[in-house]
Amino acid sequence: MPELVFALAGSPNVGKSTLFNVLTGKKQHVGNWPGKTIERYEGFIDFEGNRIRVVDLPGTYSLGAVSDEEIVAREFIVKEKPDVVIVIVNMLEFQPSMYLALQVLELTGKVVIALNKADAALKRGIHIRASRLSRELGVPVVEISALKRMGLRELVKVAYDVARGRIRTSPRRVEYGALEYYIRDLKRALEDCKEVGEYPSRWLAIRLLEGDKELEELLKKRCSSVLEDVANIRRRVEEELGSSPEILVIGRRYEIISRLYRDCVAVEEISAPSFTEKVDGVLLHPVYGPLLSLVMLISTLVAVFSVNTGFPLNVVFEVLGREDLASFVEDNSLTGLLGMAFDVAASIAYSSLLSLEAPRWLAELVSDGVIGGVGGVLSFFPLILTVYIAFGFLEDSGLFARIAVVTDRLARKVGLSGKAVLPLILGFGCNVPSILGTRVLEEEKERLLAMLIDPLIPCQARLFVILVVASAVTHNYMVQALFVFSVYAVSLLLLVTVSFLLRASVLKGYEPPDLLIELPPYHRPSFRVLSWYAWDHGVHFLKKAGVVILSLSIVMWFLVNYGPAGAAAPSGSFAYFLGLALAPLGSLAGLGDWRIMFAFEAGFVAKEGMISALMIASQSPNPLAAVGSVLSSVPQAAAFAIAAAIYTPCIPTLIVFYSESKSLKLTFFMVAYELLLAFAAAALSYHFLELLF
Repeated sequence: MPELVFALAGSPNVGKSTLFNVLTGKKQHVGNWPGKTIERYEGFIDFEGNRIRVVDLPGTYSLGAVSDEEIVAREFIVKEKPDVVIVIVNMLEFQPSMYLALQVLELTGKVVIALNKADAALKRGIHIRASRLSRELGVPVVEISALKRMGLRELVKVAYDVARGRIRTSPRRVEYGALEYYIRDLKRALEDCKEVGEYPSRWLAIRLLEGDKELEELLKKRCSSVLEDVANIRRRVEEELGSSPEILVIGRRYEIISRLYRDCVAVEEISAPSFTEKVDGVLLHPVYGPLLSLVMLISTLVAVFSVNTGFPLNVVFEVLGREDLASFVEDNSLTGLLGMAFDVAASIAYSSLLSLEAPRWLAELVSDGVIGGVGGVLSFFPLILTVYIAFGFLEDSGLFARIAVVTDRLARKVGLSGKAVLPLILGFGCNVPSILGTRVLEEEKERLLAMLIDPLIPCQARLFVILVVASAVTHNYMVQALFVFSVYAVSLLLLVTVSFLLRASVLKGYEPPDLLIELPPYHRPSFRVLSWYAWDHGVHFLKKAGVVILSLSIVMWFLVNYGPAGAAAPSGSFAYFLGLALAPLGSLAGLGDWRIMFAFEAGFVAKEGMISALMIASQSPNPLAAVGSVLSSVPQAAAFAIAAAIYTPCIPTLIVFYSESKSLKLTFFMVAYELLLAFAAAALSYHFLELLF
């Protein structure tokens, strides 16, 4: 495979040389650019088995021809055609350093923007919406800190994907308003001048309008006849537009940069040092700090999931005997309202298709399979939005860094740093945003470990299943609480055990990284920044996982509603026969009933669907009666609850895991080990409890 070439471009003091040294280490050498006294720095990095040559272009504020550095930088881009130009932009000085970026984008489309000094920007309350900036420029944008070595792997990965064509760039053309008419005239005049064809014709026309002396000298040698056209067009611009072309071009570029700043940059108010010191005295206290962190995390979790699903407020109201309030909270939660909307849409679609004399199977496919599947995907969207608003609030305010510090000692018990605590805590609500949240972990192995053990944390959907099973077993609240606590204790004990085993095998040699984190001053979070943060993550989830989740949901709908003879009741469906085939495996844990296996199949789509599946298979409208008719003993109920809490997570979680790990092999590994672990734990608990009951 041929060697790839990455060029680093940037203004002085943006951190370009630091980035070059960090990327290449000792694999670099110094020479001189041909015919110049300017030093040429080159180095090498190895990435995914490929050798990449990194060229550190001279630091310049623009690509004009005012200095030798500017000439060297642009001639390298034009004539040596690097596979990617990484333009470093200083987040602390966004507008000045963006000028060079715009000029590079006019010269080549193979560009990646690296927003450097992200750590210092955070301390000053500066936020740049990288996704919006990327859309505006038409090229990838990555936040990094060369000094702190943050985001560098992602930068190299993105640049590599651009070089290989996996990421396609489409730089937005800078429109120069009234100058466009003259640019077109000059482009036409240059068409016959093949001797300068190595330069992009539009860029060449713009530079000549700006009065580029170096290019004029080149034309004088190769196409002297065009020089007169250049002079005439420049003169016409001054006469007809009342200003020199150079001023008009520069002015237009700065207009665009100012608009980008307004749309993509937010600066927050930061607290005074004295305030920070006082609050840190409490939050970083060895005793109060962990307790306050736990309170903040649990409060955040309760608020987010109460808004989305009604849980756990609905349970609290039920315990207090206020079923009316519990129902109100559930029905008016975001998921409840969205569910009602999709139920109405499905009903309308079903009736409309039947009225148009469409086949019944088609009406059911559209209403239950397609619309139900879309509803299943979109039901995660408000959850992810609110989770990331809460997540962003903690991070943006400066609280997240303090939580990471005081919980680091506890997190290290399971092989992680304090930064992993918040993503894992989210797992008690939903494993989807929990896995997405592991992006805050910079070390690849730590992130992989967190993602692999995260699905062992029982989410609220699995808690719903456990609560129903506990309620079906006994009406004694104390026994129910002990039942639920025991299932959670088993899950968390297995999480610690699996973490140890993974570190001794798959991740052999891995040690939890030292927590190197700066404590930023407290900020007043900006809703604008929080909305950017949440929306970008929510849309990313829909793009990455939506189509696959919808497709698999339709497949599962088909398995449940159809069998060898066509449309069928559950007892004649493909899912039934699959349940029969799996029953011998389930019998090892006292779960050898096709209805139970049918429930585990449904739980693959969504864990709360396990109870609905038991109701359908048992032909009982009452969930407690349905569960009680299938799980006839305490050992069997415990085995079912433990298996439900541990076995393979739902489709959305699997899809997100795959999209984040980029590894089909690891995804299958996670599915396999959790299935084995779930039924092994269920079998042990079943046979142990049988001795007691």
